[in-house]
Amino acid sequence: MGPSSHPSSIHITSALTLVLCLAGCAGGEECPTGSFDCGGVCADLMFDHGNCGSCGAVCGEGQICSSGACVLSCQEALTECAGTCRDLMNDVTNCGSCGMTCAAGFACVEGSCTPDCPDGYTNCSGTCKNLQNDPSNCGACASACAAGEVCLTGSCSFTCPSPYVDCSGSCADLDTDHLNCGACGSACASGRICEAGACMNSCITGLTLCSGACRDLMRDPENCGSCAHACLTGEVCYDGSCIAACPGGFADCSGTCRDLDSDRLNCSACDMPCGDGEVCTSGVCTVMCVSPLVDCSGTCSDTRHDPLNCGACGSPCSMGEACVDGSCESITCIIVEGFETGTWPWSPWTAHGGSSGTVGTTYAHDGTRGIEDVMWHYRTDLTFGSTSGQRLTWWVRPETATGGRAYFGFASSSSGTRSFVVAPNSNDIRFQNNSGYGYSELSTSPQTFTAGSWYLAEVEYTGGGSYTGRLYASDGVTLLNSVTHDYGSPQPGGIAMQTFSGIDADTIILCP
Repeated sequence: MGPSSHPSSIHITSALTLVLCLAGCAGGEECPTGSFDCGGVCADLMFDHGNCGSCGAVCGEGQICSSGACVLSCQEALTECAGTCRDLMNDVTNCGSCGMTCAAGFACVEGSCTPDCPDGYTNCSGTCKNLQNDPSNCGACASACAAGEVCLTGSCSFTCPSPYVDCSGSCADLDTDHLNCGACGSACASGRICEAGACMNSCITGLTLCSGACRDLMRDPENCGSCAHACLTGEVCYDGSCIAACPGGFADCSGTCRDLDSDRLNCSACDMPCGDGEVCTSGVCTVMCVSPLVDCSGTCSDTRHDPLNCGACGSPCSMGEACVDGSCESITCIIVEGFETGTWPWSPWTAHGGSSGTVGTTYAHDGTRGIEDVMWHYRTDLTFGSTSGQRLTWWVRPETATGGRAYFGFASSSSGTRSFVVAPNSNDIRFQNNSGYGYSELSTSPQTFTAGSWYLAEVEYTGGGSYTGRLYASDGVTLLNSVTHDYGSPQPGGIAMQTFSGIDADTIILCP
């Protein structure tokens, strides 16, 4: 079970995935904070359709469970997406409509995927947040106010001063706040602003409001140079003037002069738009990557840390090397845990809330033994998260394609952990904050799984408070998916792990 038995020792991440007991807890096990034991199943009574408000309280057909009550629909400004209430205005996985996921590097702003947040907003894990009045991100991403506090000008306080009103913990000016225009929860539609407590049309820079619609007076043949100034039949609008024909280098596209080499709505030909996340370059739609990511053969890559594109696209590191600040450096990886000897649990692992987990040959990926359904265990004899480029990996195998979770924990101690989660039961990979070994959901990325297949889960510490979680196929080399989250501050610590509902795990490796 030396490192040579791992085909992907260069892909080594941090963080044993921590498991929420959402699908079910074995008899005698303790349910995590926020869930309750309902006949051997750990249920979240606030959102569980079959245990809504109390164990056994099943919502009727067509109802959903919201805040512990069966209701016909989501509350104002939220939309039901597959049984869950979502805010389509800023949900990066349901942007504008259910299931509309923004491309990597894009955020959801007022129901539209956009690569940059507008003035006054900050990109917090793919969602644009106003750090001045967001109680969950007050002053900084993931900096939440305590219960009973509100967020005002980036600081948590107990009351909102006049003229501000407390809208679910956010101090809002109902005269100007487009999310609370005239009343709490009364949001203006995308493209409109709040003025004097009423939603009004607003146009982005370069466009002008003409009869309730935003128009480009430089190119619109119906509003050329000024609103309602239409060009004659056979004329086109160019640079705000009606002319007989487009100048060299431009094409006439329905009366508008377009540069087919660079116009993403008319790329190489009229009405030939590029897809989301693409730009038009020399008449070809190409991937648009947000700095510091660069386009490497159609994939946005961080060449500072990507071992397959280290320092430049197509420049891979060798086996036994890691990509550190754009350079391949030799690393010495160590097997932290192989589950090969002893009676579980053994030192230095410490159980949180009672020992559990089965070690045996049936659960082995390599060597002779692995482990299945181990509830929270942590160790602090090693430190992860102190040096940029550190990686932790472990192998996981779900017995079913849509059941169970595996939690890979880091920044771990007796008081809790952070975690990268492989989650077949919700069809995604994600990051969580597990203070007190409870859970708080953070960044997610959709992912499907195959029953009985091994996957390599990896966590890399990239500096500051930022971590990247990756999921590799059974060969340990083919990258299937990744997700990144910035916790806001570094927190070096130990590691932890948890799996449930038939998730096997084996061989934890640390590359310092």
